[in-house]
Parts: sequence; C-alpha cells; structure tokens
Amino acid sequence: MRNSKLFSVYIHWPFCESKCTYCNFNKYVNPRDPPHERLLAAMKTELGYFLNNTRFQLKHKKIHSVYFGGGTPSLAQSAEKDKLEQFKQIGINRLSLGVQTFNQKHLKMLGRDHSAKEALSALEAAKRIFGSDRVSFDLIFARPGQTLDEWKNELKHALTIAGDHLSLYQLSMERSTPLHKQYLKGLVPAMPDHDLSADMYEETVRQCEAFGYSHYEVSSFAKTQKAISRHNFSYWQGIDYLGIGPGAHGRLTDVSANQRVRTFGEFHPDKYMALCESDGEGLRKIIPIPFDTMAEELIVFGLRTRMGIPRSRFRELTGGKSVEEFLNKEQLNMFLKAGFLIDEQGLMDDRAQTYIPHELLSQWKDGGGIRPTEAGLERIDYILPRLLETN
Repeated sequence: MRNSKLFSVYIHWPFCESKCTYCNFNKYVNPRDPPHERLLAAMKTELGYFLNNTRFQLKHKKIHSVYFGGGTPSLAQSAEKDKLEQFKQIGINRLSLGVQTFNQKHLKMLGRDHSAKEALSALEAAKRIFGSDRVSFDLIFARPGQTLDEWKNELKHALTIAGDHLSLYQLSMERSTPLHKQYLKGLVPAMPDHDLSADMYEETVRQCEAFGYSHYEVSSFAKTQKAISRHNFSYWQGIDYLGIGPGAHGRLTDVSANQRVRTFGEFHPDKYMALCESDGEGLRKIIPIPFDTMAEELIVFGLRTRMGIPRSRFRELTGGKSVEEFLNKEQLNMFLKAGFLIDEQGLMDDRAQTYIPHELLSQWKDGGGIRPTEAGLERIDYILPRLLETN
C-alpha cells in the first residue's frame, strides 16, 4: 500500500543550556554532570534496533534526510567558526538557527540566552561556511506587547540579512510554560489580538514576496527550490520517518501488517537510556494509525503547503483511493469557487513549480492535484476542518 523506497530520520537531543520561556517541547536543562556519552550510546543502540527490525525493513529503503533537533547549546557557542566548520566536514549540509527575534528586550522575555549581536554574528558565520542557500533562521511574531510597526521593521531588517530560507512563526502561548504563567500574573504585556496577528501574518507574506521569497508552507519561505526544506517535506508528503531520542515521535510502515504506525519515545532521558540499555529501544508505545486517520493526515499536512495533495501520491499511499473520497464535496466546491483552493489536472505553471522540490514535481504529471492559493494558505486553519466535515 505504501511507498517503501524512502524514509527520513529525526534525532532528538533533549538537553539545553537554558530553557526558553515559551517552550513546551521535551527539553531539559543540562544537569551538573550531563550524561551525554551515555545518551549517545543509547541513541546508537536504538538506531540499530530499528535498522535491523524486519517489521519495518528500513535497510531496504533510502534515507531521504536526517534532522538533528531538540535542545541546543547557547546560540553564540553553537555558532563558533570551528564548530560550524566541523559540522560541514562531517556531512551536515544545512543549518537552521533559532534566532526568534532581534529585539533585545523580547529576547530576554522569551528566555533566549543570546543577544541580537550574537545572533547576527552567528548568521554571518553560518552563511560564510555553508552558503546562503544552506542557511535558515527562525523568527517569532505576535509576541506579547509587539506592535505591527515593530514587526514590519524587524522583518525588513531580517530579510536584508537572511539567506535563501526563513521560517516565520506566530507565537503560540502554550499552557503551563513559564511565559504563560507570567502572562496570567500580568508580568508580560498583552498578546496581540486576532486582527493584529492576522495583519502581522499578511505583512510577513507581503514583505517576503517583495524580497523574492516563495511562500511554500504556512510558516516557510524560500528563494529557490534548492533552499526548500527537504526534511519537512517528508512530514508533509507522508514519507516515513524514524524518531530517535527521548520523546521523539515517528511514523513508520509496519511491513508485516501493511499498516502505518506511530512511535513514541520515552520522555525522560533517564528512563529512555535505561530502556535502550535493557530492551534495545527507548519506546514508550507504538500505535497503529487507522486508515481514515492516515488519509486525513495526508490531507491536513499536504494542504498546509503550496504543493498541496498530488493525486498520484495520494492514490499510491492509500491503495488507490481518491482524495475526493475524504473531502466534503460541498465545502470543496465552495473553496474552489472562492479562489482559496485550486484543482489542477496536470503539471503546474512555472510560478507554481517554485513551491515544490524538484524531485516531487513528477507527481503532478499523473492527474494533478488540489492545492491552496496564497489566500487559501492564509486561511488554511479555517478551511481544513470544514473540508473534513462528514458529508
């Protein structure tokens, strides 16, 4: 039922020098005596377990991408010239920096342990070593107390120094994070309301396009096809991915059952390491993904990109099913007529092709697909639940 040729790997390193106030990821501040070598050995053990497990047959697949994520040391230290050069020498060919903001006051509010000056220095060093087309950085907007003019100016500055890729996220204040607790106590300014946040998003798209960036995913912008995040496309287009490390999630095909499954790593590093040492893997659980849920995931993730849902790929991953079988026909027709979605019957025009990695373009030759327009992408959180309403 599923394409067995490719899989990606996500490796989660859980330790940070300090934890950001807005972060709700599975991260931990480095203990006094950090068990880095033990954790590395545990990860190698778990990786070997999956590669040798006939249930998933990963040895017969080609690795599409490898992403090292999770916790990081401070930005200033992690961007030292020697360390960056070592990264490149061992085969890392893309770097993403968690800048988040160039506003010094907001850096402190977000709990970032670098200065705006250090972020600029890190970015310049990364571009020199990896090249502008291989460097990206993240910024967060709609921060507490932020005005539209502040974001306009910060974004313009960012675009003048950016490489060929940017990830620009609207802040989500997650419950139980330090920032959320400070907000409830009135210790940080009010969050921008819905209208102001929408204005900031529209300004983000407008400025990025003016600087030559294609808006290829809700929060992602690239100047060239080469700069598009291949690893993230593995999530968005239903490619299997292996999660290694404490709290890491994965989506793999259980070949023996011809079914996709979710894998969940044990959260706490100590428990994860102990499991790897005793059982060979640090899994908390493996859960089969129901067929309808898998199909809905392909739709939800696909329509958050300008590539959308290629019909040939959807049929390939669902055993010949049509994407329209899972959509509310009335809502689909309404969004098509409103100009929020496009139903393309063949290969896209030249402009549209800039949104898609070159190796995935061929999937549009056989039957086209459904994809969002720019206006649709801006409203995709409104569109998706209505498209998936039961007919």
